[in-house]
Amino acid sequence: MNKKPIALMLCLALCCGTALTGCSGSDSSSKAADSSEAVTSAAESTSAQESAAESSAESAAEESKAESDSSKAEEAPAELKTNVIDGIDYLTLVTHGHRLPDDWEEKVSMVTFVNGQDYEVTIEKRAYDAYMKLKEELEKEGIYVDVDTGYRSVAEQIEFTQRYRERYGYEYAKNVVAVPGYSEHHTGLAIDLYLIVDGKPVIYNEDLMKHTDIWAKIHEKLAKYGFILHFMEGKEDITKFAYEPWHIRYVGEEPAKEIAEKGITLEEYLGVTVSEGEDTFEEPYAPVNTETLYQVALLQSLAQGYYDGILSVDALKEKGDIGLGTFDGLNGEMIVLDGEVYRANSKGEIEKPEGDEMVPFSNVTFFEADIKKELKDIKDIDALKKELDKTTQLSKNMFYMVKINGTFSTLKARSEPKQEEPYKMLDKALADSQTEFEFEDMKGTLVALYCPDYMGDLNTVGWHFHFISDDRTKGGHVLQVSVKEAEAQFDVTPGFKMYLYDEEKFQQLELAKDVDEVIKSAETKSNSDE
Repeated sequence: MNKKPIALMLCLALCCGTALTGCSGSDSSSKAADSSEAVTSAAESTSAQESAAESSAESAAEESKAESDSSKAEEAPAELKTNVIDGIDYLTLVTHGHRLPDDWEEKVSMVTFVNGQDYEVTIEKRAYDAYMKLKEELEKEGIYVDVDTGYRSVAEQIEFTQRYRERYGYEYAKNVVAVPGYSEHHTGLAIDLYLIVDGKPVIYNEDLMKHTDIWAKIHEKLAKYGFILHFMEGKEDITKFAYEPWHIRYVGEEPAKEIAEKGITLEEYLGVTVSEGEDTFEEPYAPVNTETLYQVALLQSLAQGYYDGILSVDALKEKGDIGLGTFDGLNGEMIVLDGEVYRANSKGEIEKPEGDEMVPFSNVTFFEADIKKELKDIKDIDALKKELDKTTQLSKNMFYMVKINGTFSTLKARSEPKQEEPYKMLDKALADSQTEFEFEDMKGTLVALYCPDYMGDLNTVGWHFHFISDDRTKGGHVLQVSVKEAEAQFDVTPGFKMYLYDEEKFQQLELAKDVDEVIKSAETKSNSDE
């Protein structure tokens, strides 16, 4: 299974088929003809005058022709460089505006093999032979690589695009995944590598980016075997793709050496200017149904210490505009409100995470108030739950996302710092690191999720509360609260969708394991209870 973002090569219009605009009917030619007629029609003109006029006309005509020829030479498009071997041009550009040639797959020879992750990958034959030589030399220096992605069909590109939209969000996918038909991977000449470090595969982009020293050594050897690093760092304005140290492209040894020596991109080598077109990417990613609760992983996986993020913040915002959860490494408490994602850090202070930060667990939906209820003088969290239950029990098998905005007499909340591997079980991690903070007469919003009883193996049953102040400076997971006065708005949600992960560590979790006590402790236990 291909896991990391492809170096997408979107296509752009190449200015080589423009019509020539010759100057065969220029003003200087017309004036020369008119001058000649005037001389021959005047009876009193001397022969010297006639000779001078004829000479002037000939000179003007020659000048006009020279200008026309010069104009044609200037407007003629430069011929693109090629490296044709056995009918295949190894410098073929497939990117924005440059679609895969229709007859490409009829001409190329491919090699299919099984990689170290036990799935098949396919590469063009010459590129494969060159890759195996590169791999052999790298291994002599203690650097181990394998192929994550080689050839990809248009149908596979469509599936791949949707998968990246789902995990990272539309904007990210648009910048790193090529439009089907315009991906360099269609050629079989592009290879996405992954690393094996300390005997373990490093596959995902966020992890691969950390090994800058290894990539530097790999890049030094590419040209020797006919490869280039296509999506170079600092050349994004030329390639129109983000830097991808793992994406290498076979062009042949001589072109590769020249490209490497000059420190240029394939586009610069070919003399092609790429500009992203409005029509190169498909319509924006459609959000989930507004009547659906979207859940990232399980609270049970979080309870067992799986804190690795599996969905980006940007992608999460496409699934809902209200909700709660946490961040990669259990880094604080998440509050999603009015379409914005916030983090309550270990000091109870509000931060806004970057869009590419990953999320290991969350619940979000698009908020539409179905029921409103006034709350006043609620003494504690148990009394609040009972008051809210009066509404949820009307349709007890539905999900409810509830927005409670008002003034809270007292409020105790908690958060935690980012954890370090090896991760502990959730209750142990919180017992060791959670910090608590208390607020009085605080105006703000409780974001509350209610899950029905049958969700016991997927989430926590009943209520889960997170808080954020009106001025967006304070917040956290709510342990205790008393309500002075507030309005509760209920969004009754019948749909449910869960996003899971295909990573090996996640697949090894025993998700049917009884972790109820772990979850209960994590949800409710305060430092003062010890």
